[in-house]
Amino acid sequence: MLHLENLHKSFGSTEVLHGVSLDARKGEVVAVIGPSGSGKTTLLRCLNGLETSDAGRLTIEGTTYDLAHLARREGQALRKRTAFVFQNFNLFLNHTVLENVTLGPVVGHGMKPEAARERARALLARVGLEGRDDAYPNELSGGQQQRVAIARALATDPAVIYFDEPTSALDAEWTDDMHELLRGVAAQGTTMVVVTHALDFARSVSDRVVFMEAGRVVETGETETFFTLPKTARTRAFLDSEKTQNDSNDKGDKA
Repeated sequence: MLHLENLHKSFGSTEVLHGVSLDARKGEVVAVIGPSGSGKTTLLRCLNGLETSDAGRLTIEGTTYDLAHLARREGQALRKRTAFVFQNFNLFLNHTVLENVTLGPVVGHGMKPEAARERARALLARVGLEGRDDAYPNELSGGQQQRVAIARALATDPAVIYFDEPTSALDAEWTDDMHELLRGVAAQGTTMVVVTHALDFARSVSDRVVFMEAGRVVETGETETFFTLPKTARTRAFLDSEKTQNDSNDKGDKA
């Protein structure tokens, strides 16, 4: 479904991604984890053509793209097959919730406006925002804006959806709901690559985990095996440090 080979990306003289490769099957949820600064968000932006890569080949559903030499038309074609849920939402502030969800299908995919509105209303209900069609983004909480962004991503029925820290603005209750939503979307055949710092969420929602550090893939594996029997010493150290940090935060909250 998705095959990335030897992705390199530098900003100036700083190389951020050092030959990253990964695969995702149809309907699979792949969680990408790792410490801050490991290149996770840059990876997503290169996969979607939002950043120009220095090298790398991406194949989606049998079509291969040279990410270092994407023509404008190729970039547009790539983005039509994918969707991106940004950490900071990137909603159009001068458009209503309904308009934010319908713009992509109508303008980018040629869907008839009434059909797009009908689909958008169904998706907004699915993410718990039924009846908020006419609200503007600045009238919503961060968590509600994230839900709009998810509905917008689903509206074009993409083959692949990229998520950048999807739980960062969500409360615990909606995080649980989003787990069910993503699993339902995956069951319909949509592939998802999810960058997250929330290891419990990664473990609950993903089929496979990719651990990155310093712009390289350190380890990848099926989710339960990855968390229970990590192969590398560096992966074990990272998981142990995150567990210690979470335990410390839990004790602080209880205090």
